[in-house]
Amino acid sequence: MIRLRFAPSPTGNLHIGTIRTALFNWIYAKHVGGKLILRIEDTDLARSKPEYEDNINEGLAWLRLTTDESPEHPGEFGPYRQSERMAEGIYDRYALSLIKEKRAYYCFCSNETLEAEREQAEKEGKAYVYSGTCKRLSEDDINRQLANQTPHTIRFSMPGHTLTFPDLIRGDISFDLSLISDFILVKSDKSPSYNFCCAVDDMLMRISHVIRGEDHISNTPRQIVLFDAFGYPAPQYAHLPMILGPDRSKLSKRHAATAVTDYRDMGFLSDAMFNYLSILGWTPPDKEILETEEVVSAFSLEKVSKSGAIFDVQKLKWMNGQYIRKLSPDQLYATVLPVLTTENVQKLSHFNISEMTRLFFSVKDNLETLTDINTLVSVYALSSKEYETSLATYTFSDSDKEVVSLFISLFSALETPTSDQIDTIFATILDQTKLGKGKVLKPVRLACTATGSGPHLSDYLSIMAKSEIENRLAIWQKNNLNNV
Repeated sequence: MIRLRFAPSPTGNLHIGTIRTALFNWIYAKHVGGKLILRIEDTDLARSKPEYEDNINEGLAWLRLTTDESPEHPGEFGPYRQSERMAEGIYDRYALSLIKEKRAYYCFCSNETLEAEREQAEKEGKAYVYSGTCKRLSEDDINRQLANQTPHTIRFSMPGHTLTFPDLIRGDISFDLSLISDFILVKSDKSPSYNFCCAVDDMLMRISHVIRGEDHISNTPRQIVLFDAFGYPAPQYAHLPMILGPDRSKLSKRHAATAVTDYRDMGFLSDAMFNYLSILGWTPPDKEILETEEVVSAFSLEKVSKSGAIFDVQKLKWMNGQYIRKLSPDQLYATVLPVLTTENVQKLSHFNISEMTRLFFSVKDNLETLTDINTLVSVYALSSKEYETSLATYTFSDSDKEVVSLFISLFSALETPTSDQIDTIFATILDQTKLGKGKVLKPVRLACTATGSGPHLSDYLSIMAKSEIENRLAIWQKNNLNNV
């Protein structure tokens, strides 16, 4: 069974880079018929917070990235929080087993001793590698130090050969292990280190594939030598390219919001975010707008690029707009109503549900995010005073006045204007005046809305009450025809 894991640390909100990793794990698991496990790596007890774990679960749920095993839905390889595994003594047992097999040892070196070693290496222009002093202590020395409760760590004894491992994205990667210090398995405060926990958990949870960011490449040799010490085969590794800002620097808050839930709150659809992130790092064939099943079918790790993937908020907005335009009138109504401000809810309260559904749909093509609705519906919520103030900022030419006057005479003849009837009026004006479409629609829009852009004009005029439009046109006549 192919088993993958998504293993975030709850020390902050779930950000774009981390959710992209989760998504690629989910897609690959679906592509190969494997299982995805959620493991919470919360051994940093000081920084790990329940609210951050909640945010991780929120982000996964928003993108519908379901897992087969997790803290909430445990399987046979639990617990699924490292803090709970630590409490059960899992890491202690494996650390002691490595000491017993002479693959690890107690280190009693003080911080001052280690810092002196680092400074000496720096003076000599060498990369710092721990001297291994405590590896040479006698059993009597070790037992005496332990009996005296001397502060200590447990270090892994690194082999000195060159390690090469295959990366499913990058090909073979090699490390000279003699240049890597005997790393710490258990810290002086008795807490296990990241690499130690990671290797133990991946082994015990039967993880076959590890898909993670390229910033973890340097951790991989440490984890592989631990697997070797345990006599267990290492997983297959695939290290994803980093996500970069448009300037090709590491993605940060100056480029865009980084918490996944921030994008949800800004009005992005989960389907659009899934689609955008799912192709961030590889290029699917033929098209960019893909159903989930298409992504799963087309994806392979071999197609993933080694170079950084650019996160472009403008491209995401474009894609989000494409998904918004796929919504039916009823779907759009249900989707945007929750993001409508209280002020707009009050201003639009005279519209019934059917009219509101048409109203939202009339501005659909202008939406990049759902929250844009609050700006775009303002044309429907304009008071008479706001209309008249805005109207005063526009000047109408003689040609404009002729067009608007002709529109008024034709519009007044309609009992209950429909979009089709209003389109017919515009066709008549175009025929009679021989003017271009822009020179007809623009002055009518300004006269009726006192704004230069907005929803499809025929839809707008059929949604608004006829009496309201006629009141506005009367104001327009008063301001523009009295002196003619």
